[in-house]
Amino acid sequence: MPQTAENTLQETAILTRSIEFVVRNFVKILVGKISLVRLQQLVKSLYIEEAENYLRRERPDKEASLTALAVLTGADTRKLTQVRNSDTYRRPHHEAPEFLGDVTPESSVIELWTSNPRFTDPKTGDPRVIDLWGEEASFETLVREAIRTRGVTVQSIAKRMQRNNLVELHEDGTVELKLTTFAPLELRQKIGEIKLGLDAAGHLLGTVHHNLATEDPAERLFQRGSWTHRLRPENRQSLEAEVSRHLGRCDDKARDILERYEEEVASDDRLTAGVGLFYFETEAF
Repeated sequence: MPQTAENTLQETAILTRSIEFVVRNFVKILVGKISLVRLQQLVKSLYIEEAENYLRRERPDKEASLTALAVLTGADTRKLTQVRNSDTYRRPHHEAPEFLGDVTPESSVIELWTSNPRFTDPKTGDPRVIDLWGEEASFETLVREAIRTRGVTVQSIAKRMQRNNLVELHEDGTVELKLTTFAPLELRQKIGEIKLGLDAAGHLLGTVHHNLATEDPAERLFQRGSWTHRLRPENRQSLEAEVSRHLGRCDDKARDILERYEEEVASDDRLTAGVGLFYFETEAF
């Protein structure tokens, strides 16, 4: 039966809804930890990299052309050239100091405060205590030079950095930098949980991609999910407890199986494999 325009739109809507759901939960974790500007830069670079990889797999004997990339990504060829010629293209962004130093407005301020001689002690090189307001080497000047985004005021960034325990605002109108590297307070406290959770989400999406690209059912990786839309809120705690006990037993069994297949020595040719288990809840709409 031929595909109709209505069916195509319906399928596109389903895909868009799924993407929106995934991205929204991803963004909830990222708010306050990476700026929208840097996230856009990261996603743009990775999208173009993966589009180029896609074209290379499709035609291994040909280089991915700008026109083919433009068709696949919907990006202007000038923007594609700019991204592909950047220092961070096909380079891990977490290894690029120039990217990390400007990952949020707070980190931009800290980067300038700790590196520019106007704001550091000439003898020690340490960041100086500076005036909150003023034209010369003040926090006001620092914010104006470090942050180009409209709407970010001196007061708003000072309060945000004070809340994150990055600076101390003194009664005499001066500002002292307390931490020379940026990480939001909640990020410093829960970095292990965030890394573990995002790693698990990344592995799950990797499994989805593998299964979509695999025609042979025998080669597909295990991917299942169980849920209900008819749960009474008063039964939530008992369900959480019972499922947690069950998943704990599954986790123990999975670890036993993985250990039986593990080699004693790690090396570059080893494959990473694992099992992810989690419980989820979403609020009623």
